[in-house]
Amino acid sequence: MSKKFKIRPDVVLASGMIFILAIMALLIVFFDMTGSDGVGFLAAPISLFMIAYCVFICAFETTTREMVRNRLFRGQVLSAKKNVKQLMIISFVTGLVVTFLMAALSIVFANLVFHSPRSFYVLLLASPAFLFLSLQGVLRGYLSGAGYALVSVISDAILTVITLATTFFMSHAVYDYGKKVDSLMHVNDIAPAYGAIGAAIGISLSALISFIFVTIVYLFRRNDLKDIAEESTQIVNNHKNECINDLIVNCLFAATCGILVFVDECVYLNVAYKLHPNDNNINNWGIYIGQCVAVVIFFVFITAIPFVKTWYGVHVSIVKKDYKAARGRLQHLIHFEAMLIFPVVIWHMMLANTFNTVVFGKSNEAGVYMVILAIPVVIPGAVIIFQSFLLKQLKNNVVMLGNLIVGVVVHIIVLIAMSYAGGFGIHASIAAFAAMLVVQGILGIFEIKVMLDVKLMMIRNILLPLLAAVISGLVALLLDKLLVNVIGEILTFIIAVLIAFVIYMVLLIVLGSVNRYEVERMPLGDYFAILSDKIGRERN
Repeated sequence: MSKKFKIRPDVVLASGMIFILAIMALLIVFFDMTGSDGVGFLAAPISLFMIAYCVFICAFETTTREMVRNRLFRGQVLSAKKNVKQLMIISFVTGLVVTFLMAALSIVFANLVFHSPRSFYVLLLASPAFLFLSLQGVLRGYLSGAGYALVSVISDAILTVITLATTFFMSHAVYDYGKKVDSLMHVNDIAPAYGAIGAAIGISLSALISFIFVTIVYLFRRNDLKDIAEESTQIVNNHKNECINDLIVNCLFAATCGILVFVDECVYLNVAYKLHPNDNNINNWGIYIGQCVAVVIFFVFITAIPFVKTWYGVHVSIVKKDYKAARGRLQHLIHFEAMLIFPVVIWHMMLANTFNTVVFGKSNEAGVYMVILAIPVVIPGAVIIFQSFLLKQLKNNVVMLGNLIVGVVVHIIVLIAMSYAGGFGIHASIAAFAAMLVVQGILGIFEIKVMLDVKLMMIRNILLPLLAAVISGLVALLLDKLLVNVIGEILTFIIAVLIAFVIYMVLLIVLGSVNRYEVERMPLGDYFAILSDKIGRERN
């Protein structure tokens, strides 16, 4: 892990996104294995685990890394070490307190909030993950800021692989035992709870193993860090940790989504128990998390990862005050993201029933309906992720906090109104997130437009790709209706997507939404470039 081995920042960011993708994929696989009940039991621990990862890894690591780099650039490594110690204490104390609170309140949440005593052990056994994650975020940031960024990528890879492996192995083993207990007790909810307990143990183990790896790397590189510190200027008496404000903003922003999912679960299960005390409300929430939330978040990030490098390109152009280049990069970003996201959203809505059958083994009417309502938020989600990245890189904390507060307020208002006054159940959570993301997405578009004075070119970049996606999606829907009962869901899905893709690309070329260079960058671009050339000659 040589210091000379440079890791691009977009690779580090992408590794974190891949971990989130892996957790969403884990929920989908877990749904197939244990059913909606198992995901329902695991939903709260996963939400809390993602909060811990986003805060202690993403927020603390990012803040520490930026601080260390700035201090290193100014020859103030001793000041950086002092700041790292302070951040380490803050992180450790926070992780320790939250771990004990989570463990102590597990019985309270299980009985009084979730009205499911079997949730107690799942919450309890997932609580150590907070402590293990809190101990490694600052160390990762220290090493990364000092030039050893590879540790972050490897640590994310370890955390991803170990989480998937241990969770699958532990939950599968315990779930099989739980089925025997179900048979003996003549019930059907012990096995899913046991499966969730195994997953909770796997989550805590993965956090521990990742912490051990980071600690070993830190100990291995401790002498190198000391050598760097020997050339540093002495710490002045009025030394201040200037990154605390950034840390607070980063933590708030990182934790918000996970907290809101957890709050939504508490509200739904509380209201649902009062209205329908005999219904299996945990099962309903498991359908929502496993077949809707996990799928939507997966597509939000899978469609964002290909453009992370371009995000940094826009940022670099702004820092250099080359606003013409920034606008050009942003135009390409908007155009290519729209060309990817629109068909993903439209085709998913059209083929939702078949998609559910292919992925989950069977279609669930409630899950299909939920995902049709929720999948469009991938579009504002893409805007929010990029805009938040840009504001964070430019350290515009005031606007970031303003957007966050507006979004949270909208979410809470819609959630409370639809849950307690309207009695909409899970659909209140869908509507609350949709309203929040749409409002924040509109704010994001406005702020980016004002910041860079960029022309969105609505017809070429937005309307034409959307029109092409809708037409190709309708063709996919027609094929689905004609073939699904003849050749089955899997073949139908593959054929419908392939034909929809061909029609989509042809429409983009015919409508003039793409040029030859852009066509070549798409899958099978060389073949479509021939069509582009032919149409171009005819037009000329």
